[in-house]
Amino acid sequence: MNRVAAVDRRMYYTVGMRTVTLAFLAALLMGGAVLAQGDSLRVVAPQAAPVGAKPKRSPMGALLRSVAVPGWGQYYNRKFLKSAVIFGAESYFIYRAAYWWVKAEDQYDKVRDFPPSQQPLEFNRYLTYRSNRNDYLWLTGITVFVSMFDAYVDAHLAGFDVDLTPEFQPPSEALLLTLSLRF
Repeated sequence: MNRVAAVDRRMYYTVGMRTVTLAFLAALLMGGAVLAQGDSLRVVAPQAAPVGAKPKRSPMGALLRSVAVPGWGQYYNRKFLKSAVIFGAESYFIYRAAYWWVKAEDQYDKVRDFPPSQQPLEFNRYLTYRSNRNDYLWLTGITVFVSMFDAYVDAHLAGFDVDLTPEFQPPSEALLLTLSLRF
């Protein structure tokens, strides 16, 4: 038997044994997973929400609403004043960005109509308009991002009700001095 045939035969058996071993291990793992799932299957009756509990809101739904329409995510979370403020801020920034965008485009068209001696002055005016447009676009983007984040977090905290007001203790007759040291 030649040497090439012996090497091919060894490789065939090695690959074949690896395939059989991997298939056997995969079957064991899948069988174990199926058995483990069978033991953990339980039917749990749905529990009613406690009386006075706040309804749970969808965080992704609030985020997408906030992206679609300014303030809608906050309105969905029942934060009506915040919704009005965000709607007003985003609408104002969008309006101002559109205003400066039109002014910059008009000024750019006018620059070409002026004689070469006046073009630098008019081009500087165009740069000012463009800078104002970019500033309002940035403010719009930041406001949209903050409102998305706010709506998302408010939706996560919709069912979380904690009173953070300090407990009131009436003053006592005696003077009390306390010293605390924390590490």
